[in-house]
Amino acid sequence: MIEQWLAMAGDGREFEAWDEITRHAEELPEEEVRALITALADWPGRRPMPHRWWERRSRGEWAPCFLLADHRVLYGDFDTRAALEDRPYDPDAHEEFYGTSAMDDGLFSEFNAIAVSPDLRWTALVSAAEGNTSSGGLEVFDAETGAWDTDGVQADDHYIGWGEDVAVSPDGSLVAAAGRFDHQVTVWRVPRLERLWAAGSWPTALKGAGYSHIGFSGDGELIVAVSCATPWDETAERHVVVADSETGDITFTTATGVAGHAVLDHSGTRLALVGPDGDVLIYRLPDGEIVARHRTALPGADTLLLSPEGDTVVAGGDGGMELLGRATGRVRAEGTCRAMTWSPDGPRALFTSEESATVIDGKGRALWTRHIEDPGGLLAAFTPGGHTLLTFESYPAELTAWFLTPDPLAPEEAV
Repeated sequence: MIEQWLAMAGDGREFEAWDEITRHAEELPEEEVRALITALADWPGRRPMPHRWWERRSRGEWAPCFLLADHRVLYGDFDTRAALEDRPYDPDAHEEFYGTSAMDDGLFSEFNAIAVSPDLRWTALVSAAEGNTSSGGLEVFDAETGAWDTDGVQADDHYIGWGEDVAVSPDGSLVAAAGRFDHQVTVWRVPRLERLWAAGSWPTALKGAGYSHIGFSGDGELIVAVSCATPWDETAERHVVVADSETGDITFTTATGVAGHAVLDHSGTRLALVGPDGDVLIYRLPDGEIVARHRTALPGADTLLLSPEGDTVVAGGDGGMELLGRATGRVRAEGTCRAMTWSPDGPRALFTSEESATVIDGKGRALWTRHIEDPGGLLAAFTPGGHTLLTFESYPAELTAWFLTPDPLAPEEAV
C-alpha cells in the first residue's frame, strides 16, 4: 500500500492518496501509526489534518492518527493554488476533506501583522490603508464558523486607520491592535468584538506618531505598546506605555530610544527593550527602575522574548538569537528572526531566509522547515507555549496552523 500511495502522489494524485492514508490510519494503534509515519518519510506532498480530525481535536479529543498530520489549513484559496501548481482540483472532494470552514471568498488586503488565540479559534490581522480606496483595519477569522468579521472595518469600534501590529491575549479573550492614526491602540473582547477601550490620545503619545508594536503580559493583565519611529530620525525617543488590558489605564511609561519591540514577562513585573547602541534594558515595574543591562552584538536585534520568570531575555535578529541573563549563549540560524515564544523547553524562534522558513529551539535544532516563495510576505505567530505556528500567505491566500512537537493534546506517553 505504501508503494501504491507514493506512486499516486508521483503521478499527480497526491490529495487522493493522502485522503486514503488518513482513513487507513484511523483504525491503527499508536505504534502502527508511528511505523506508518516512518514508512512515509519520503512522502513528496503535504500532510494536512482532515476536517473530521480537526473537529475532534477542537473538542479536546486526541487519537493516535492525529500524529500523522503536521498542519491544518484553516482558510485556503485551493482553486488558485491548484491552478498555480497546474494540478487537478476537485472542489467537492476538497470541501469534504477540509470542511467548509477552510473555504471562503478571497482576501485582497495587504496585512502587516497577525496574532492567534491559544486554541486556534481566533486569528486577528491588521492592514494598512490602501490609497484612497480603503482604510486600514482589523480582520478577525473564526475557525469554528469559517467566517471573517469584515463588515465593521469602517465603523468607529474597528477603524484604526493604518494597522501596524496586533496581539491576542494568552487566554484568547482579548484582541489588541496598534495603528498610526485615529484609535492608535484599541482593545476588543471576543467573540462579539465588543470594544473595551481605545486610546487615541494617551497623554504620552507623540503627536500623530501612533504605535508600531503591541503585546500582552503572560497573564494577560497588562499590555505594552511602543510608539512608531520618527521617519526622519529613527534614533529619536519613542514612548513605551504599559497599561491595564481591561481599562487602558496607564501603569508605567517612559520615553527612550527603542529598536523594535518591548516585551513583558508573565506577571508584568519586568519590561525588556532594546535601547540605544544595542543595549537590552530590563525595567522593574511599576517603579521603572532599570535592574539589568545586557550588551548584545547580534545584528539587527529587535525581536525580544522574556522568560516567564523574567530572569532571561532572548534577543532575535539576523543570523540567530542570543540568550542574556540567567541563561546565556548564542544560537545560530540562517535568516532573520520573525517571531519568538517561550516553550516548556525554552525559547523557540521562527527565521526566514531567501527560500525557506525554519523554527528552531534554544539548542539550534530545527523543529520545522518549509520552502517559501516570498519570505518577506509571510506573517507568522506562535501560540503560547510554542506548540503551534500559525502562518498567513496572501497569494494564494492560505491561513495554516503547523503542529510543532509536542502536541499539547497528546497524552505524555504519545509525545
